[in-house]
Amino acid sequence: MQPLQPIQPHERIEIIDIIRGIAILGILLVNIAHFSYPDLYLHMTGKDHFLMKDWHKLDFIIGDILNIFVRMKFVMMFSFLFGFGMIIMMENAQAKKRRFVPTYLRRLFVLLVIGIIHGFFIWDGDILTQYALLGFILLLFRKCKPRTLVIFSIVFYLLFSLPSIQTSFQTIDPEQEQAMMQYQEEMAQMFNDKAKQALQAYGNGTFTEIVKQRVHDRIYYMAINGMLSTNPLLFFYASIPMFSLLLLGAAFAKSKIFHDPSKHLRLLKTLWWLGLLIGLPANIAYVLWNEDFLLLGAPLLMLFYVTSVVFLFHFQWGKRLLMPFSAVGRTAFTNYLMQSVIGTLIFYNYGLGLYGKVQPFVAVLIALGIFIFQMFVSNIWLKQYRYGPFEWVWRTLTYGKRPSFRLKSS
Repeated sequence: MQPLQPIQPHERIEIIDIIRGIAILGILLVNIAHFSYPDLYLHMTGKDHFLMKDWHKLDFIIGDILNIFVRMKFVMMFSFLFGFGMIIMMENAQAKKRRFVPTYLRRLFVLLVIGIIHGFFIWDGDILTQYALLGFILLLFRKCKPRTLVIFSIVFYLLFSLPSIQTSFQTIDPEQEQAMMQYQEEMAQMFNDKAKQALQAYGNGTFTEIVKQRVHDRIYYMAINGMLSTNPLLFFYASIPMFSLLLLGAAFAKSKIFHDPSKHLRLLKTLWWLGLLIGLPANIAYVLWNEDFLLLGAPLLMLFYVTSVVFLFHFQWGKRLLMPFSAVGRTAFTNYLMQSVIGTLIFYNYGLGLYGKVQPFVAVLIALGIFIFQMFVSNIWLKQYRYGPFEWVWRTLTYGKRPSFRLKSS
């Protein structure tokens, strides 16, 4: 194993690019369900839904594997990196004696506009809008010390998760239980009807019908995330799991943990063991018993993945294994948007029309195929260009000037 080398101020943190590339893979593995069938509504019906009658044993197994190892972990990882990135951008601006806040506000506004276009015109499951809105809140914490950021992160997360966990262990009298079961049956029927409507529109509808369904689904997605509420606190509360990880990522950046891992080995090892010994069992318990275990297990397993990358990166064989993810991470914005374009073209009726006709195991194979293609293209692209296409647009609109796009030849 090589010694953990510190990062010089002018150097790019390759570990972050690799983690971001891995996060793009994890997000695709989750999103492929929403690309391929009405997961948004069927998830609300409970564990069983009408499409499962066509599933094979392997489809249920792959579903459990995704729930244990992927679900919620990688959107948290992306949130962690978003917070990390804000601090890096702020420190770079300070080093160059530039004004940070106006620049970052422009960056968030551009992200918000692109997220709205993405959500309404390409794919309704957009998360860029949510990140942009949370970024405005994150700015309020930019001057906090690392310890303060960690405290806020933990406190916010507990405020969100503890009431939910406590409710799941409360005893309910028979009358309340019967009324709750009746309500759940009514809601399940409503979501089944919504799912069948989406199945018809995306799988067999015209382009116009697909657009109408996408707008309907996008508005519903925004409603359940609190984005349509006139009370901004409702949106913030619904987004606390993501925002807590934004704060944690900002704390890691301020503490320079990835800049010089050798100074933080004890912390990194502690997080690794917590993820392995608590995070993994909690995610298994989520699949076997209770959904609330996911709130405990997801962030810890995410940190296990992150710290594992740090340790693997400092083995020669580990670095060779991980480096192809770096190019995906450096073009993450472009790859995220292109996953939506490719996914909808494969599954919606204006493309190959596979919506609702592909089971989870095959869908995961398609997702892996898309990602391998993106990894191949990203690595070739960065041999010719400094940025991904959308990274270049985002940077141009943020700074108000066009940066050099093509690499100069040797």
